[in-house]
Amino acid sequence: EKSAADRSKDFGIFGWTLHHVAGAFVFCAYGAVIAMTIPLVQREREQFDEYISGGKETFPAYLKYRFTDWFTTSDSAPSVVLIFLAVGLIVTGAILYALVVGESPSHALWRIFVWASASPAEGEVTPGGRMLGIMVTVCGMVILSLLFGIVSEIFASKMAEAKTGLMKVVEGGHCVILGYTDCTRCLIEELAKAKESNGGGTFVILSPRSKEELEHMFFSGETDLKGSRVIIRSGNPVYLRDLEKVSVQSASQVVVLADSECSPEEADAKTVRTLLTLKGQNWPSKGRLIVQCANPANRHLLEKLYRADVVVVGNIVTKLMAQSSNQPGLANVFSMMLGFDGDEFYSKEWIELVGMTFKQVVFRFPEAVVLGVFSADGECILNPGWEYQMQVGDHVVVLAQDDDAYTFNNEPYYWKEVDDTPTRRAIIKSQPSLRDQAGNVQDEYPSKVLIIGWNNNIGPLLHNLEGMVGDGSTVRIYSPEPEADRKAAIENLAQQWAPGVGFESVTITHAEVDSDVVSSQVELKALRHQDYDKVFVLTEGNGRDSGDQRTVAVLTQLQNIHDMLPESEKTRPFCPVVEMCEDSTKEHLKLCNLTNVIHSSSLVSQALAAVTEDAKVNGIYADLMSGREHTFDIRSFQQLLPNETEPKELSFAEAAWKLSVVGDISLIAWSRICEDGDIEWKMNPYDKVTPRPWTPNDRLVVLRRFKDRGSSD
Repeated sequence: EKSAADRSKDFGIFGWTLHHVAGAFVFCAYGAVIAMTIPLVQREREQFDEYISGGKETFPAYLKYRFTDWFTTSDSAPSVVLIFLAVGLIVTGAILYALVVGESPSHALWRIFVWASASPAEGEVTPGGRMLGIMVTVCGMVILSLLFGIVSEIFASKMAEAKTGLMKVVEGGHCVILGYTDCTRCLIEELAKAKESNGGGTFVILSPRSKEELEHMFFSGETDLKGSRVIIRSGNPVYLRDLEKVSVQSASQVVVLADSECSPEEADAKTVRTLLTLKGQNWPSKGRLIVQCANPANRHLLEKLYRADVVVVGNIVTKLMAQSSNQPGLANVFSMMLGFDGDEFYSKEWIELVGMTFKQVVFRFPEAVVLGVFSADGECILNPGWEYQMQVGDHVVVLAQDDDAYTFNNEPYYWKEVDDTPTRRAIIKSQPSLRDQAGNVQDEYPSKVLIIGWNNNIGPLLHNLEGMVGDGSTVRIYSPEPEADRKAAIENLAQQWAPGVGFESVTITHAEVDSDVVSSQVELKALRHQDYDKVFVLTEGNGRDSGDQRTVAVLTQLQNIHDMLPESEKTRPFCPVVEMCEDSTKEHLKLCNLTNVIHSSSLVSQALAAVTEDAKVNGIYADLMSGREHTFDIRSFQQLLPNETEPKELSFAEAAWKLSVVGDISLIAWSRICEDGDIEWKMNPYDKVTPRPWTPNDRLVVLRRFKDRGSSD
């Protein structure tokens, strides 16, 4: 073994200096890595203290969970761990070697590296060096064994535990979703949009299905998580041990989804058991609980059972489907109101507005559309009437781009003195018919309705249609579902949605078809869809993809049949109301010039996501969709203002003002025809004062009050 002086001669001054510099760099780099782990551990400690501390979990168990989660989800984790262990062995051995043998740290680093990698310790002449060489060699062998054996088996078992969904989630401030339905993926995407500005969030799904099945269902499509993480666990939300598995107690939000694979009553029964389990532990201890109610009749039961924001969204889909048969495009506008992509609901108290009328308030916010107020006691009052006077504690409800994107103006951005001429008074007098109309304008004559498909939406759809079609109307249902089963189901649904009355105002008939030929041209041609006033297509099939696949096949066949009809039979345009589950289906239908579509999963998830982020939104939805005092309408200028001359140009503010003069009608959005013929809907336009070209084909989207608040008539 050469002495340090001999090695110095062999290396030369430059080489020896480089040798020492390289060694110093390795020591410093490893020290820096160790130092970097300290703030990481401190941050984890802060997270633990804020969200988890005080429970059964210890900080070491939390660190173990975080490390295992990182190791099983990061592709680079195994390489990082092995490099850290190898470098740690070499640096630690070099320090001990320098102390025992008395060599320089840089030479010790080289010696330990050689021993750990090749294991030739026979060149060492000092007893202490040989002993240390034996120890380091053994450690090197352990690391090699670790690489090929122990570590592999340990982490394989951990990964197997994680893959089967058995590993406990140790998180805090996360969002737990109990149950998995068709809207789960859309729900998480919507919530991820809301959390994107904060760097993303953590979502944990708990469902009785296997973890592999859930992962396949969730990640099989294109999912944009906006920087958020999704953790999936297998378990039953009814059982305490499974709820502990996903750390429900420390979650900031817990969403209980209604089981879409069983009847509404059965789904709510499962929800009741889940709520009782949560109530017994007072979980989540610091977070909010959001519950999806399947049957509107059970809403008050769930609200009384435990502290939760109960959301009834199932009826939204079918109500919009029924209304869209008379007002195409209504669902598109409503979806714009629900999502986080554009304008959202906000509410804020403005002391300056106290004493003003609602009409004065509407024209004080140029960057927003004013919808109504939250009273001091928390009641949501949409479109309260132009003469409603703002009270102390009232919060103004608006649609705006962001909560800081709108402000109050001391002066109205648009205002005209009321024209009190005989002509104006005549116009006002001629308008009460709009107010007197019910929420869902009933057809004057009996209608023929065709429903293609069968799913859980059939009951609420029939219920909504009853309020729209004239007496003596008929409904024909075309589906491979056995006719006897359908009749029995409709009897049960009638008692659920119209207790003691049933669906008596419509006559329901059935057309049964084999599932293999649902989209057959022969079978569909026999339906004679051209004879029906309204056509609805419900998603039917096993899974979202197969359901939409059948829907597209049926619609393309029907459109082809319609195109081949003689002109004498084309008495109605082919404009069916279509339920779909996947975003891609909308693009496919658009290529076929079919745009009156309802994305059922998206609507449900958007409503749930909005309430999850802001509890007040639940009151807005409930008031908006109740139909008790006001309704959501799409109408032409002439329909709303029949005694006005159709303008060539119109500003948003002028349209809102004209509507305010003739009744309690609030303008929300409007449409315009694009160059390619598509209809573009614009909500809350940035420039409300500058006129734009207006045509008879353009439409106004309004919130129209037809009954005074509290009126029983």
